[in-house]
Amino acid sequence: MTVESGMVLRDLIQAAAEAGLALPHSPYWSGLTIGGLLATGAHGSSLKGKGGAYVVGMRIVTPAPKSQGFAVVRELCADHPDLDAAKVSLGVLGVVSQVTLALEPMFKRSVTFVTRDDSDMAEQAVVWGGLHEFGDMVWPPQQRNVIYRKDDRVAITSVGNGLNDYLAFRSTATADLISGRVMQELLEKKNNTVARCKEAPTSVSLFEKAAYGFTNNGSLFMGYPVVGFQHSIQASGSCLDSPEDALLTTCPWDPRIRGIFFYNNAYSIALSRVSAFIADMKQLRNSNPKAFCGIDAGLGILLRYIKASSAYLGKPEDSIDFDITYYRSYTKGEPNPYSGVLDELQQMALRKYGAIPHRGKNRNFAFEGVIAKYPEASKFLEVKRRYDPDGIFSSEWSDQVLDINGSSIIVEKGCAIEGLCVCSEDSHCAPEQGYYCRPGKVYTEARVCSF
Repeated sequence: MTVESGMVLRDLIQAAAEAGLALPHSPYWSGLTIGGLLATGAHGSSLKGKGGAYVVGMRIVTPAPKSQGFAVVRELCADHPDLDAAKVSLGVLGVVSQVTLALEPMFKRSVTFVTRDDSDMAEQAVVWGGLHEFGDMVWPPQQRNVIYRKDDRVAITSVGNGLNDYLAFRSTATADLISGRVMQELLEKKNNTVARCKEAPTSVSLFEKAAYGFTNNGSLFMGYPVVGFQHSIQASGSCLDSPEDALLTTCPWDPRIRGIFFYNNAYSIALSRVSAFIADMKQLRNSNPKAFCGIDAGLGILLRYIKASSAYLGKPEDSIDFDITYYRSYTKGEPNPYSGVLDELQQMALRKYGAIPHRGKNRNFAFEGVIAKYPEASKFLEVKRRYDPDGIFSSEWSDQVLDINGSSIIVEKGCAIEGLCVCSEDSHCAPEQGYYCRPGKVYTEARVCSF
């Protein structure tokens, strides 16, 4: 199927379904454009199948001199050597005009969520993605359990017309979003750990009782497994269709209202190092369990499986993506009460375990030196020089991330609180509020703002 790059994922998978076809893997949120999800490497979650290799052709428009009409239209077929640069381009090669995707005959999936304690999680994490094609895991660390998603293909003749309408991607009453944020701010301001830790299991339980938004027939949940067609299960985003009701309802993260506001850190760790990383995370959790209540309140840590990609800026190894969401103040320089633990976790992942930061879910310090983690980066930069030698499609930020010019690190007063730097002195934290630059508790090479 060939689509223009502005097509939204939701419309693509629906159009494919009408032709009896399916896109085998995709991100969970269906509101992404095809050009955008490719540019950022958001190819979907699974260790099986082709990974990002379902992109079999692209048309890209790149700058050119006046003698060539200022632009060149490049057709990249499946065996074109530059396709591995264009698949994950960060937008710096030119304008992606069209994308051709390899689809499969429509199939069905069977989904079941199972909750267990986290005692063997480090071992299970390594094998779960191999056992279940679309499996993932959600880990609320403070609650010491894991929600395993068993999600596999089943015969197209299997009974079921299930639907994934994930709760967090639905339209929500604006008044509820605003009041929820006010309550969250009160808990954080008063550093009310007891209340925060009581709230966290409630959030997870609400999602669990509602089957996370899955239904067996599009309206009712009657029990697991939920069986449905691929296009009805693979992604969701019903708040894309929020009614035009003067913002009485909206997507939960809509910036036009003062609703939820959070940090979202995500990074991929090679499968071979995951067990040791989880063991270190547990050690950090055990040293200060209350520090993880905020993560639990954000529905825990999502573990997704990522297949190694041939793309020059794709994942060089099969990996697990750790996705963590937690409270962020609207006030610049306002510390998270447990910022020391949260920053130690991220520095441990990036520095000790060589994690690759997610391009859309991180703060500045995570991108320092990141290009060295891509073995084929030099090939990407060579294509970039040919396609856009004057850097028309580059920015100050892209030059920093690609290590062409400058650094993503900004050193100033309070920079570590906002994730602009890793602290090296107390002024980078918030000493006037009692936060000082100190070594990490488990990963002692970390430098974090501790209260």
